[in-house]
Amino acid sequence: MNFSWEKPTIRHYKYYFLGIAKPIVIQAYNKAEAREIISRNWSKLAKPYQISSIIGETVTLPLFGITTRDEGNINYIWVGKSYSSTGWMIKEEFRKKFGSEQPLT
Repeated sequence: MNFSWEKPTIRHYKYYFLGIAKPIVIQAYNKAEAREIISRNWSKLAKPYQISSIIGETVTLPLFGITTRDEGNINYIWVGKSYSSTGWMIKEEFRKKFGSEQPLT
C-alpha cells in the first residue's frame, strides 16, 4: 500500500534488543533514514546494545502536547514544526504558550 503525505512527517522508530528492556529511539522521516542512523551510530551505543541483536522495530508518530522526551535535565514536549524548528518545545514554555488545559504526560 502506498500513500502520500503533504509534507514529510517526523516519526519515532524504536529498536528493541534481545535481553535489554529499554529500546533505542531514533527520530527520522522514514525507515531507511532511521536504519541508516542506527547503523552509523552503532559503535557509539552502550556495549550491551552492541553485543546484542535487534529483535523488533516499531514506528509511532509524535502527538502534539503529548509526546515527551528528556534531554539531561530539560523536559521537552512535541509541538510540531509549525511552532518550533525542531518540533520540540521546553515543557514550561509549552505551558505558558498553550495553558495547562492541554494534556501533559
